[in-house]
Amino acid sequence: MKKTTMNRRTFLKVTTIAGGSLLVGCTFYSPKIMSSANAKENELGLWVRIDKNENITLFLPASEMGQQAHTGQAMILAEELEADWDSIRVITASNHDEFKNQMLFGMQRTDGSKSIMAFWDKLRVVGAGTKEILIEAAAKEWGVPKTECIADKGFIRHSKTGRNFSYGQLAQTASKISPPESPTLKSPDKFKLIGRSIPKLHTPDKVSGRAEFGIDVRRPGMLFAAVCQSPVFGGEIKFFDEIAAKSVKGVEAVVEIPNGIAVVADTTWHAEQGLKSLRCEFEGGNTTNLDSSKVSAKFRATLDEMGKAELSGEKSLDVEYEMPFLHHATMEPMNCTAHVTSKSCEIWVPTQNQEDCMNAAKDVTGFSEDQIIIHTTLLGGGFGRRGEKDFVTQAVIVSKAIQKPVQVIWSREEDTQHGFYRPASMGRFQIDLGKDELPIKWESQIAQPNMVSRFIPPLGWIDFDPLAVAGTVHDYGMFPDHFYKIEGVNSEHTGVELGVPVGPWRAPPNSLNVFYTESVVDELAYLVGQDPLNYRIRLIKNSPRHLSVLKQVAKQASWGKSLPEGHGRGIAINEWFPLDENRTVVAQVVELSVSNRGKIKLHRVDCVVDCGLAVNPDSIRAQMEGAIVMGASATLFEQITIKDGRVVESNFDDYRIARMKDTPKIEVSIVKSDSSPTGIGEPGAAPIVPAITNAIFAATRKRVRKLPIGKQMLV
Repeated sequence: MKKTTMNRRTFLKVTTIAGGSLLVGCTFYSPKIMSSANAKENELGLWVRIDKNENITLFLPASEMGQQAHTGQAMILAEELEADWDSIRVITASNHDEFKNQMLFGMQRTDGSKSIMAFWDKLRVVGAGTKEILIEAAAKEWGVPKTECIADKGFIRHSKTGRNFSYGQLAQTASKISPPESPTLKSPDKFKLIGRSIPKLHTPDKVSGRAEFGIDVRRPGMLFAAVCQSPVFGGEIKFFDEIAAKSVKGVEAVVEIPNGIAVVADTTWHAEQGLKSLRCEFEGGNTTNLDSSKVSAKFRATLDEMGKAELSGEKSLDVEYEMPFLHHATMEPMNCTAHVTSKSCEIWVPTQNQEDCMNAAKDVTGFSEDQIIIHTTLLGGGFGRRGEKDFVTQAVIVSKAIQKPVQVIWSREEDTQHGFYRPASMGRFQIDLGKDELPIKWESQIAQPNMVSRFIPPLGWIDFDPLAVAGTVHDYGMFPDHFYKIEGVNSEHTGVELGVPVGPWRAPPNSLNVFYTESVVDELAYLVGQDPLNYRIRLIKNSPRHLSVLKQVAKQASWGKSLPEGHGRGIAINEWFPLDENRTVVAQVVELSVSNRGKIKLHRVDCVVDCGLAVNPDSIRAQMEGAIVMGASATLFEQITIKDGRVVESNFDDYRIARMKDTPKIEVSIVKSDSSPTGIGEPGAAPIVPAITNAIFAATRKRVRKLPIGKQMLV
């Protein structure tokens, strides 16, 4: 845990607006304190607004997509502010340098499970600094020393007389006070909110229907657009019948967009009908003639080119694993509302990436940032897909063409067949064991698309993707060591460009690499006839955290206790993010059964997570549960297949995801810790995958090396 006083200069900025509201901003980088006389609201980087009606509005930097970042961030700020939790309201912050995430390359975006850990210090400083301003304002009003004033649940109280002022009553006075440079932070033993399972802020509005997701946005005079994009990635329009489309009731315009076309109408239904009449045809593309069998063949040929290591140990293992493309399958399909005029651009969008939304708007309109406003709505699922900007670019292009507000919304089919998919991948492992039955040589080759080169092009030129090896046992000295201490490691990766768009899918790279690593370790344990838990313990030599989590989950799951015939337990452990210094550790045990007809039933998942200080334990459990279900769904059912250069799957009838009946009992335990919080949104999605396949082997002695399991013969 950090010290209770900040050890670097921190500046708060305050001002007032009409009606006496107190506005508070904060920066670690401001060259001087901004005086209230010179501060402008749009320069302030607002974090807190307190009005005379006692409403406390927090402007929070994270997008809310169900991970409960708003609740957690609000708890951190409100804790130091000593606010009345019932008075808290939250708004996703608009674009501003203050809200850039320094752990995400200084960009304003939400991913990597960094909403809490990246803003932990800053939110505490804002809350504590605002509280000290309010205390000083009350002390001045009463003419008493500040040391006699106490902040408590939205009031400043005078300890000797019992007098009190509400925060709203003090707002105008407080706005005239120079803020502290280094406010004192609370010690953990004084926390009242942090560490409690506080109900989620957005739940009441979601239940009542008042919550606004991107698809709910309505603007005066708004039109609706349906889109049709080339089914072959990178294809171009060959033909469309604009006259036929415009003859459909309600259709007002046909607008070309990158790799496709949009039909604009007075309703989404009319836009869809116009799209059908458009009879759009495409030609060319980057994936012409590609199919899934060719993807596998290219991977295997690439692995062959890399070459395999010679094995000569007392015992050895030589295995190959393969994983498919995956779709994000968010419940809310891609959508964006834009209103472009001759002088301005306003966007309402469920996005994880305000930075790229701004860049998309600037590219299309040519406007400067002060002419563009990004409103972030709630997101109906993200998982990395809403970090992209393709649907934003479309909305801005269409609105610019018609100079009216327009909502672009994709059909489920467009959404499924035009994603940025989790890369398909194939890995080979050659391992020699020594006399102690531990690895003395660990060779690995991985073939998969170079995802990071999309964002850092030079890594494509040198054919290096750090995400292809992070989370594996590797020999790349630039990355933190893996928690398994293994000698003789040599790891290689070669990019295989297929033309299929790829992007982050919940827990990259762990969603791929933990399956590889934890499966191989499991195979080694069985190869030498050792218990998979004990074998892992032997490999973890220098990490008490990992050992503690592993042993705790085994105890919780009654590891070693006998099971009925056809049942098996599997175990796996991982850390997140593998390139971070401070990482979350998650271990899981799956108990399942395989019937004599080969049908899998997940009975129970035990999960133990060490994520530092638990800001909101219920949010952590919810994220672990959701990640487990999502990871299990990918293991059992999910895959994107390619035929004739196109995605075969089109909707939830052929892209199957886990249903209620597929969900096991899940027990989550959180390790008590006073360390600063680490991420929770993604770490639970990776270990469930090998835990399931390892449990299948325990039950059947059939090793699953290719996902999804689907209809593979298990008996």
